Amino acid sequence: MTSVLNVDTIAAKNGTSPVTLTKQQAIKTWVNYDAADQATRGSFAQSSLTDVGTGIFRTTHTNNMNSAEDKCVLTNHWDTTNEGSSGASGASEWPSSCQYGSEAAATTHTTIGVAQGSTSSGNGALYDTDGNYIAVVGDLA
Repeated sequence: MTSVLNVDTIAAKNGTSPVTLTKQQAIKTWVNYDAADQATRGSFAQSSLTDVGTGIFRTTHTNNMNSAEDKCVLTNHWDTTNEGSSGASGASEWPSSCQYGSEAAATTHTTIGVAQGSTSSGNGALYDTDGNYIAVVGDLA
């Protein structure tokens, strides 16, 4: 027998809390940040964003993660500083973005560093890109 469940909204019993997923994982927070223009283009469960320095920014979560280390941080970026008119100046073919290693992991926020790939004339310096996409998966506190 085939069943169909059609609903517009699924809510927790109290009507306001997020629904708890059982034996599943979902993205707990995400942000689309334009570091070149210092603008958050979209986010979910993010309370603030701080520009720490060139190529480094910190996204603060609305809800703390259960552990600083037991989470998965997914990153990507758009290798441009000008809405896609051209590639970021001085960047090599394989720039990268990741959780910033010069700062301890935290339950309250995630700090991201974006660096151009090393070239014969550069050592992979940090730089501000137009689109930075960050998502965190893990258990909330």
